[in-house]
Amino acid sequence: MEKEEQLQVLKDLVAFNTVDANERDIADYLSQLFKKHGIASEIVDQFDNRSNLVAHIGSSSKKVLAFAGHEDTVHENNLADWTHDPFIPYVEDGKVYGRGVTDMKSGLAAQVIALIELKEEHADLSGQLRFLATISEELTQGGANFLSKRGDVDDVDAIVIGEPTGQRQSNQNHHYIVYAHKGALIYTVKSVGKAAHSSTPELGIDAIDNLINYRQAEKQYFAKQTGEDDILGKTIYTPDIFEGGKQVNSIPDFAYQKVMVRTIPQLNNDQIIADLQELIDSFNQKDGYNLELEVNFSGYPVKNDADSSIVNAAQDASEEILGNKLDLKALSMGTDASQFKARNEDVDVIILGPGNDTAHQTDEYVDLESFYSFIRLYKQIAINYLK
Repeated sequence: MEKEEQLQVLKDLVAFNTVDANERDIADYLSQLFKKHGIASEIVDQFDNRSNLVAHIGSSSKKVLAFAGHEDTVHENNLADWTHDPFIPYVEDGKVYGRGVTDMKSGLAAQVIALIELKEEHADLSGQLRFLATISEELTQGGANFLSKRGDVDDVDAIVIGEPTGQRQSNQNHHYIVYAHKGALIYTVKSVGKAAHSSTPELGIDAIDNLINYRQAEKQYFAKQTGEDDILGKTIYTPDIFEGGKQVNSIPDFAYQKVMVRTIPQLNNDQIIADLQELIDSFNQKDGYNLELEVNFSGYPVKNDADSSIVNAAQDASEEILGNKLDLKALSMGTDASQFKARNEDVDVIILGPGNDTAHQTDEYVDLESFYSFIRLYKQIAINYLK
């Protein structure tokens, strides 16, 4: 493809408003694009107007490498804060602006174009290059979970996820290969009390008081967790939401807190859930307590071998295409890798994409030169790994 056509693919993807919805539009678009270039694909419907996509070139009789990315974006927040409409991609000074352009439609577009160009160049790939586009990564990783349960990663040897891995330094992007990241656990603790007039509080049960008492015990539980991973560090506990009560002259009969925990293998998601349920059960044995734990999301920690074949293939490719061998890094961010590794624990996964640290921000952008470079980089990674 010429650069103009490559850029148009990226702009077309950004123009689809896929804020946790409408991913079917992208699946349809990519399916037609692949068809135009002689590549068969499968649209995998999951919810109304929300579809994943699977495509491939080559044969799975040998090694299988997958490129993977998500179609959804986070919310644009206050439109008035944007310099331009976030869903009308805008090009200026070598940058493309728009919601999701860095997280991660530039990575998605670069992978798609790499697949197409490898096919049209008749690249000698000893194995299969598969492409997985997923829904709802930003909130639930539901698409990756759905495709994993379908078996789409059962035979995959390695995955490159195109999430943004660039950081702006002195007006330049410096990229890393991410080979490990923390897991994420999101849960809600609900407290049910008994309403009463504020003039007779003894007739009610204060749901807020009960939740505060539990919250202190929960904080003590996490404070005692001293385990640390050699790569991922310590567990990060952040209770972010606490709400309760309806009006000032009534004893609150309901309150809840919502918490995110960034998890490590030494204190994994399942262990935390079991421990918190035991803590809640102990409170519910006391008079007046009625607490409930609801798990909203669970994505497991991801760790990969720093000397794996896919890491070596990516570092060799980066030295050839970008002029330097990219360093390895571990992050607290979560990706679809949590779902893929949960299904296929032997698969090696790296995260490597053209985006930068403007992800989720107003006036999110990607550098065009980075986007074009990553098309070549993805092609070389596939050639190196499947040679």
